[in-house]
Amino acid sequence: MEPFLAWLLRQMLRARLVFAALYVISAAGFLYADPRAGWTWFIVIAGALLCLLFWGLVAFWQAAFTRRRSPEGRTERDHV
Repeated sequence: MEPFLAWLLRQMLRARLVFAALYVISAAGFLYADPRAGWTWFIVIAGALLCLLFWGLVAFWQAAFTRRRSPEGRTERDHV
């Protein structure tokens, strides 16, 4: 199970970059097409919030899956 989770985490780290790049491209297109429309700003702001939520979710998964347990049962960080 650990190799699968490691692979999945690497894919999610890559996916957040692709997701952010697609957001920037689509937001720029909407702003170029009609910058004064209210729906354009709704799409841009909602997309930015979705990007931030996705980045936060991936950061949480990375923090949760990269912890290791000490012999006493306490959680330790790998890089500490």
